Amino acid sequence: MAWSLLAAGFSFYLPNKADGTATTQKLACIAFFIYVFTLFYSVGEGPVPFAYSAEVFPLIHRETGMAWAVATCLSWAAVLSVTFPRMLAALTPQGTFGFYAALNMLGFTLLLFFLPETKQRTLEELDQVFSVPTKKFASYQAQKSIPYFIKRYIFWNRSARLEPLFIIEGVDDPTARRYTRTTGEAKAEA
Repeated sequence: MAWSLLAAGFSFYLPNKADGTATTQKLACIAFFIYVFTLFYSVGEGPVPFAYSAEVFPLIHRETGMAWAVATCLSWAAVLSVTFPRMLAALTPQGTFGFYAALNMLGFTLLLFFLPETKQRTLEELDQVFSVPTKKFASYQAQKSIPYFIKRYIFWNRSARLEPLFIIEGVDDPTARRYTRTTGEAKAEA
């Protein structure tokens, strides 16, 4: 997503017409990259506060937790809307889009090191996921997960394996008996 903001900012460097107005190509590039950012945001980071908050709070605190999550998200959206015109004037469009691209990269880094994965976990399993200390999780991401990603997806080492941070008994144990989601029958998985 940050690359699309940088590209939108760099599109402002395209030449203007002789009278100083923007060319159609310049406007098309700027609009295209903003559209691409919106597209990636809508299916990527955009719904994260809502989906993540719906999963992580215990049932007894879910309403309050969701309220705070939505209020925080919308408050920062309001800050963005109020400060954007002033930043355009102070930093130029290139600087403004560059600043937001840098914030986007900072946000990605924070998500990577401080937000554990909750995919396909039950509410009971989430207690164990969030019982891992943040320092240990960040260390695991830096020492195990990132090297695995580089080996597997950049160097295409198909034999690379990611050592799990924790094993949830009966779920992550490959010899355990589980219930399949479709039939509800117990079966042993290899």
